[in-house]
Amino acid sequence: MIALTWDDIDWEKRTLTIRKTMEFRYKRQQFWVAGSPKTLAGYRTIPLTGRAYEILKEVYATKDTRRQSPELDTVLEYADKRKDQQRQKRFNMKDLVFINFRTGMPNKNSSYDTHLYKLCDEAGIKRFSMHALRYTYATRAIESGMPPKTLQKLLGHASLKTTMDRYVHVTDDSMEAGIRLFEQGQLKNLSDGGIKAKNVAEMWRDPL
Repeated sequence: MIALTWDDIDWEKRTLTIRKTMEFRYKRQQFWVAGSPKTLAGYRTIPLTGRAYEILKEVYATKDTRRQSPELDTVLEYADKRKDQQRQKRFNMKDLVFINFRTGMPNKNSSYDTHLYKLCDEAGIKRFSMHALRYTYATRAIESGMPPKTLQKLLGHASLKTTMDRYVHVTDDSMEAGIRLFEQGQLKNLSDGGIKAKNVAEMWRDPL
């Protein structure tokens, strides 16, 4: 999310493409560095929800008037694992979708977590990180009936096992709902079976 640039968004198709990453390195000389997704599966195009599309449109409308730090005028390079890695791709940080509205600089990973911690404190709940929302999304997606392979592609996992074993959690509510679905299916099968048996019996009595 930190590395998203406006050319990663297709407004007509309403999709968002993941093809690079970006992070802030804390060393003697602090600096930003761009890179590629961890695996080839990390390269993916994601359909946007209606709400996500609206939010991005709102952000886009402010891109020329929002505060921008002089440091944003920096070009970062990164390799594309899908192509010739010797040929570097580049982007200007001025084209980033999300920047800190107070400083005009890119948001660090810690910035999102820090803000989320404040929201948790205000709500009186245990603190959790932004990455925890990824687990929540995976669990809710499966509970909503999303096919596991589809979820795997959306999350950018190379293995379905990673998606289902590490990211999808079975809740008590989901187990209750699963039993109710099973029960409804069995009742429907019994009902349909009874109708079919009745139809067969009537057919034998009156073949024509």
